[in-house]
Amino acid sequence: MDKKSVIFFLVVFLLAFAKADIISLNSGGDNTIVINPDSYVEGFFSGEGVGICVPYTCAGLGYTCGSFSDGCGGTITCGSCASGFTCTGGTCFEDEDDQGEDEGGDTGGGETEPSVVNISVTPSMINLTLLNGTYKQETIKITNLGTSVQVVHLTKVDPDLIVSFDSDSFTVDEGDSINVQITFLAPIVPGIYTATIRANGKEVVVNLNSKEKLLLFDSNIVVLNRDYLVSQGNQLKTKVELVPMGDKERLDVTLNYVIKDYTGKVYLTQSETVLVEERMDFKRNFGTGRLPLGNFIVGLELVYPGGVAPSSAHFEVVERSIEDTIGYILFFLVIGILLVIILIIFLLIRMRRHKKVVGYMLNK
Repeated sequence: MDKKSVIFFLVVFLLAFAKADIISLNSGGDNTIVINPDSYVEGFFSGEGVGICVPYTCAGLGYTCGSFSDGCGGTITCGSCASGFTCTGGTCFEDEDDQGEDEGGDTGGGETEPSVVNISVTPSMINLTLLNGTYKQETIKITNLGTSVQVVHLTKVDPDLIVSFDSDSFTVDEGDSINVQITFLAPIVPGIYTATIRANGKEVVVNLNSKEKLLLFDSNIVVLNRDYLVSQGNQLKTKVELVPMGDKERLDVTLNYVIKDYTGKVYLTQSETVLVEERMDFKRNFGTGRLPLGNFIVGLELVYPGGVAPSSAHFEVVERSIEDTIGYILFFLVIGILLVIILIIFLLIRMRRHKKVVGYMLNK
């Protein structure tokens, strides 16, 4: 083997090393899904074409006021409250009077200092998978960490998910705890739904997967990033599992991916079609672009003829760490060194050829 062949194989080896290094930083390889982070897509999972949707009714939900999603993409209005009452969670509650006039009987013209809200709420996250149209109760524990009696108000933030409480306002004595029952109703339309429950500013995030009663497929998506944390601008790494539940057959299915927060705001969407014959496991990486700091879910809807199989997983976007910055510096440093080596090899080849030409001319 001559010197030119040796140099050629050396260059190929170095280029292969550079490519392998890039793939090691992006385990999805060529399967990486490139998503436009500037597109905000609302109403991603409409549920159209998945059978007949029967809308909820106010009577069926037990609501007497307010407007809510009917579970089929529409809205139902359950009336309004009389003067002096406020609608919360579909029920009219009497407005609270100013307490300063009732306590002590004599204010003395002084000002009452409001108590500082100091509570803890556990758990901080609720993940549910329910059959569409069914409901489930979960319990949250609220503890008064302050030095006085506190009034706690519960509210929910979500456009589609129906959530109801035992009560939306209650008092907690100093050092005491109470358990609050929360009922979640899975929408009739299968899909991935989120909500945020607030208790005096403390938040409990909710992720609910509404599935059909008869599934020919099941799906699962798992976040592979360590501790489910993704540094801002880095890749979200996931593993996808597709499981046929019925008879073995070859079938094309559509996979709809989504990234959204717990208020229901959709940031990123992507779709692909795959041929499924038996259980499949594969990796998919998502570019998070400029997602803001905070909690998100990555969702997967497996859409097949006659049904939908949703699944989702939680992750959090955090500030880029020093380790990430150092990793980027080392990566580009290695690439720079490889480019310098290739350039040196190229110059050596040209110099050798030049010497041969000069020697040939002199001898001639």
